[in-house]
Amino acid sequence: MFNISAIQFNLSFIVNIIRTLLDVFMVWYVLYLLIGMFKQNMRTMQLFKGVLIILILKFVTSILGLTTMSYLVDTVLTWGIIAIIVIFQPEIRSLLEKMGRTKLDYKMNDLSDDQKEHLIDEIVDSVTKLSETQTGALITFERTQSLIDYINTGTKINADIKSELFNTIFWEGTPLHDGAVIIKNDRVVCAAAFFPPTNQDLSPLYGARHRAALGISEITDSLTIVVSEETGTISFAINGKLRKIPRKELKASLVNELDWFNSNEKDGDEDE
Repeated sequence: MFNISAIQFNLSFIVNIIRTLLDVFMVWYVLYLLIGMFKQNMRTMQLFKGVLIILILKFVTSILGLTTMSYLVDTVLTWGIIAIIVIFQPEIRSLLEKMGRTKLDYKMNDLSDDQKEHLIDEIVDSVTKLSETQTGALITFERTQSLIDYINTGTKINADIKSELFNTIFWEGTPLHDGAVIIKNDRVVCAAAFFPPTNQDLSPLYGARHRAALGISEITDSLTIVVSEETGTISFAINGKLRKIPRKELKASLVNELDWFNSNEKDGDEDE
């Protein structure tokens, strides 16, 4: 009886340890994802600071026994959860997509390297011309996170990637020039799409296009090319940051950021 009890105790002890370790790991993983989301998004970083202040207030009011203040803090926490879900819906969906994503969702592997290079040359040729003529433009590439909600805000066209197409769309005389063109895989899926603007404090030199480019880059992993209407300057918007790109470096920078060619190499390694 003693041995049986000892075995049962040991098994129970081991199960409790495994359960505790699993619990700690899951909490750590969720916190890791949340911190990653906060670091890449200025809006969620502000949210994090606000929640931290409220939690500190809750701790202080509990220690000091401030019942009225504690009631107000509890009310804010209760209704604040609903407000967060409504206001930060895109960020929450982005987090869930990251949790469920296992690999890149590109569908460019059916194209040869020559075909991919031709598509990039078409984009580079168009962006260069738009820059030289100081024609404002916004071109966004969907990567691993879906842009379907923003595609639905624009005019769907489902066209080939052509320099002439971009030059026509962004010509000021066309009704589609105001907004973004979205590229999904090897297709131009829509024009005149609208993005939520960033809340970052930007220089007056940056207009609505730059604010929209930063806004979409804060809540998705997309790459956006911005051409300034005032100066013709070319910029990339990635992960909530703007980076100016010289014309002569445009193709190399685009190849590096899109990673179209490396995707073939990765698939080849996996097949081996």
